[in-house]
Amino acid sequence: MRRLPIDRLDWFTYSLRVAHELEQLSHTKAFDLVHFLDVHFAYAFQDAFVASLWQSFHQRLTARHGGPYHTGRLDWFRRQVYYRFAERCLERPSLARAERLIAGCHSTRDEFVNWYHVAPDKIDVALQGIDTNIFRPMSCEGLRRQLGLEHCRVLLFIGFITPRKGLEYLAQALQQLPEDVHLLIGGRWDGRYRQQFWKIVGTAAARVHEIGFLRDEDRPCYYSLADLYVSPSILEGLGVTPIEAMACGTPAVVTSASSGSEEVGDAGLVVPPCDAQALADSVRLLLDDPSLRQQLAHSGRERVLKHFSYQRMTELTLNSYKACGKGVSINACGVDQSL
Repeated sequence: MRRLPIDRLDWFTYSLRVAHELEQLSHTKAFDLVHFLDVHFAYAFQDAFVASLWQSFHQRLTARHGGPYHTGRLDWFRRQVYYRFAERCLERPSLARAERLIAGCHSTRDEFVNWYHVAPDKIDVALQGIDTNIFRPMSCEGLRRQLGLEHCRVLLFIGFITPRKGLEYLAQALQQLPEDVHLLIGGRWDGRYRQQFWKIVGTAAARVHEIGFLRDEDRPCYYSLADLYVSPSILEGLGVTPIEAMACGTPAVVTSASSGSEEVGDAGLVVPPCDAQALADSVRLLLDDPSLRQQLAHSGRERVLKHFSYQRMTELTLNSYKACGKGVSINACGVDQSL
């Protein structure tokens, strides 16, 4: 495995370096198939390739009230320019040249068919999978005591926290919830967005606990500790953390933005994006109904086992490779981005 870091120019220069790296590697090995983690990384690569689809630049441009999510006027303008240029110069050329495309969920597939007019038979769907042996219910009373939350009802959010995640709406919702409801936040922040969050959360700040970056092996215990997982996201290609939470027996509240409904199905609650009141109402409903939480905990785990396992994702991905005439024994190139 070779890792190429992303720099400040993001997709633009990364794709150029990936294309150069693949050209150099092709002198010493023949690839049966090249699969790009995201179609946006493929624009500089001139040979045949397969690419995954997660979020479109059109979605980024319209995610928040018809405009891009942002942390202020300057950030709004920067994203407008950057996303429009990237859509025209990176995304559309890559989509046109891809031999086949693999969407992470059905809503993403529909986005690229309906907005970008990609032929439906060119896109397969392979739902993102997780390791259901690692992500499973476990006893975490010791961790709850360690965090001082023995007598609290706990909400959890985990992720790389940018304006796309919509945490300002969760901050507003928390202010409407009882004093025994606390929020755990795990992950790295966009610095300016973190400042906005703490300003918005106001008098509920004492009930917010930042736990920092969590290793994969630590996350199942935090999921199991929480009474609810809450994802107020404005845009997702496929939100993996609600799926991980459900695998650990923790019901999830998500938004209808992009893939939210696909993530939880009938095993969780779905609210409109950018709606703090609806978020607070749904959280309160589940916190006040232990029998409903128990029912959703069971159905959520079953849903993940059926739809979001590594085995299912691998099967669907290999079927897509076969559709472009490739065998299942692939000597493929994986070039990872270092975030």
